[in-house]
Amino acid sequence: MTAIIILVVLAAVVISLGTAFGGPLLGVILAAVVIVGGLIWFFALAGSKTTTGEVVREAPDQEFLGPGGPDDPNR
Repeated sequence: MTAIIILVVLAAVVISLGTAFGGPLLGVILAAVVIVGGLIWFFALAGSKTTTGEVVREAPDQEFLGPGGPDDPNR
């Protein structure tokens, strides 16, 4: 859902800037590129068999202050 919102906002920005500075044709061309890129991104994410929960569970634990520091769970 967040990806779709980002795409809509980005498309609106590209269309408005293209219309204001480059004329309507440039805005349409840039919007088409953003929409096609967004569709490719969306289908690439939809085609991956990994859920967001799996990505979070597989993420490594962060040690911001180094091993043995106050944030190290294994110290």
